[in-house]
Amino acid sequence: MDRVQLGVLGGTFNPIHFGHLHVARSVQRLFSLSEVRFVVAARPPHKPLDDLVPLMHRYAMVCLATAGEPSFIPSLVELEPPASSFSVDTMSKLARQFARAHGRPYFIAGGDSLLEVKSWRNSERLLTSYNFIFAMRPGAAPVNPRDVLPSKAVPRVRDLTGLEKTGIRRVIAEEGAAENRIYIVDVDAPDISATQIRERASAGKPIRRFVPGLVREYINKLHLYGGR
Repeated sequence: MDRVQLGVLGGTFNPIHFGHLHVARSVQRLFSLSEVRFVVAARPPHKPLDDLVPLMHRYAMVCLATAGEPSFIPSLVELEPPASSFSVDTMSKLARQFARAHGRPYFIAGGDSLLEVKSWRNSERLLTSYNFIFAMRPGAAPVNPRDVLPSKAVPRVRDLTGLEKTGIRRVIAEEGAAENRIYIVDVDAPDISATQIRERASAGKPIRRFVPGLVREYINKLHLYGGR
């Protein structure tokens, strides 16, 4: 049986934007992922809730943004019993689901998460139990893994920033499946932030360049972030 390579891209998606989709496509190609699950955070434990629109709207926007991508799957796995918003529980659920297909999950996160992952619940177990891919923001300063990761996770790090795509694929192929790794990559994602989009929408400014058309129409129709 072929081994299933599952990508797990979690986030508040408040709203989902072209940056998220670029990271998902790029990582999917580099790591030969069979599919990418877009896990919508129900109640993110590490983010303020002031500007967070209800889960049903954020999930709807993810569904609209991924509708044309058969291998991009919206997910509400956090709500499956026992409900939990902690990544360690999310990954455990997905790992069990894909064990029958010899699945190998890769947790995909933005480079900003690399600086805070040590504070996540059971971070050492999380980082050593699954493959991680941290996609760095354009122009982000280099990060020393020893400064930001639990000590047992540091030997698993493979910093692939600065490598061409062929070089990245070569390293991935050479690593094989013997042990979970923590990959740090640069995928040249557009410099877009959800905060920027919310501020523009609130001010009545166009957001066409930042989100898919169906998502833009949804935001504007329901005035999710204020605006006119």
